[in-house]
Formats: sequence, C-alpha cells, structure tokens
Amino acid sequence: MRLLCCLDGTNIKEISSAVSSMLRPDGLTIGVLYVTDSGPHGEIERQRERFPGRPGLPPIRREQMQQADLAAAQDILNEGVRSLPGAEKLQRTGRPEREIVMCASEWQADLILICPRSPQRSEPALGPRSVGHVARFVLDHAPCPVLLVRKKT
Repeated sequence: MRLLCCLDGTNIKEISSAVSSMLRPDGLTIGVLYVTDSGPHGEIERQRERFPGRPGLPPIRREQMQQADLAAAQDILNEGVRSLPGAEKLQRTGRPEREIVMCASEWQADLILICPRSPQRSEPALGPRSVGHVARFVLDHAPCPVLLVRKKT
C-alpha cells in the first residue's frame, strides 16, 4: 500500500498518529508531501503593480523569498520523516490542491491522508468544522481514497 501524507506545517502529529494507530506498517510505503503555495507570490506582484514605477520585486528579493520557502519546506519534510521513519520526501511548488492530486496520481498512491484545513487564528471557534478549499478539491478530484484526519478538540 502506498500512503501519501500531505503536510501543511502544523499537522504532523495528527498525520503520524493516524498512521501509527490505524495502519499496519508491513508492506506500507509512505510518502510525505509538502507543497509550497505559489499563490502568495502572485499576490505580492499584483499589489506592487498598483504603484507606478515599481514593476516587480527586485531579483535579489525574489531569490530571498524562494530560499525562505525552500528552507521552510525542507524543515517540514524533515520533521515528517522524523515522525514517520522511512518515508519518502516529496516536494512540489504550485497550487496545493492541484499539486496534491497530481502527485498522488504520479506517485500511484493508494490512499491520501490530509487534514481538512490549517488552523486560522481569525476564525471563530463556533460553527461547523468545515473542510477547506484544498481538502475539498482533493476529495473531489483524487485518483484514490482520501482519509481526512481532524485535530482533536
């Protein structure tokens, strides 16, 4: 069985707990995936376009941002491998929802583990525990079964 674990930087405890408590390790191939979201960089560029005389980010600033994204991705993947020994690191850049589905297909995953959404500090604690747009897209388009892992409340 090939298990694709989708990390978001906050959910490694929930993912590793789900793997250890529900799945037997024999014959299990685990991949830990982290997707660096390319959306925020485009937002920064669009904001800068509003000001005349500032066509885009200076190349050195763009490089610094890419290096910071790469370092964060490596930290998250290394933590995933520490929590799930023997896991294969998978790293992508792009829109997370699309990259997860494409990676699951290319990696030939049999099951995807994903948390429904990253915690948002500005969200109220009351109301339905909704599924975020990334998890919704993965649920709708995944080439294999998807297991949603919620955080304990």
